[in-house]
Amino acid sequence: QDPDKYVGKYLPKPMITHGLRVSRSYRKAKGATRRAAVRARQVEEERGLLLDVRKQMRMELKRNTGLGWTRSLLVCKMVEMHERGKGPPITQSTRAKLTEFADLAKMAT
Repeated sequence: QDPDKYVGKYLPKPMITHGLRVSRSYRKAKGATRRAAVRARQVEEERGLLLDVRKQMRMELKRNTGLGWTRSLLVCKMVEMHERGKGPPITQSTRAKLTEFADLAKMAT
């Protein structure tokens, strides 16, 4: 077996020196990558390519309530009540419940 070949599912993150990490260009690149990922999710949702109900709900929460991506996960968990599954289909009553949960999550910050 080749010792340089990594067998695990995820590749380990490369070691980055402190000087590079705090450099302006590196930070700009990281920010651009993050913004591109958000934009890609939005484009997927606009085209109707997002078939994952959970991601769709998180994007809608992010857009309509002003919550961030991680806070939207908290709301998802509140809605699911720790059941395994994709999440509920979004109806008018679900939207009202989501708004209530989003307000709770905002108060937690």
